Amino acid sequence: MHRNKQGQIRVLEAFLATAVIFSALLLSRSIYVSFDSQDDQDSLYNIGLNVLVQLDREGELGRLINQRNWTEIASRLSILLPLGVSYNLTVYDEESEIINNSSISNGDLNGRNVISIEYLLVDRADFNFYVVRLQLAWMK
Repeated sequence: MHRNKQGQIRVLEAFLATAVIFSALLLSRSIYVSFDSQDDQDSLYNIGLNVLVQLDREGELGRLINQRNWTEIASRLSILLPLGVSYNLTVYDEESEIINNSSISNGDLNGRNVISIEYLLVDRADFNFYVVRLQLAWMK
């Protein structure tokens, strides 16, 4: 009689573990973003603008640009953008000259439907003016 109770607990434990795994899979499925081809341009624009605003929270993007920390900017873009999106970021000063001397990119954007987002940025610490151009495309 004692063995039967242990078996019931093991079956219950396996059932609960299976339920946790399936619920985690269901929740993670909604994180993956897929769009119809008609809405690609609008969705990429919205995603890119949201990422730039997120990067600029509390003046972080301006601070990183002043430090010329291009690898950190590329790292944060790779984290914030969804999988399957190629990007290229270029930073211009107030005289429209390119500031970043190294490429801030994760892939080739040639031959794809590329959207471009221009974000005006004023660094709060030194009051420098920058134009940040983020180009995005879906990798297919």
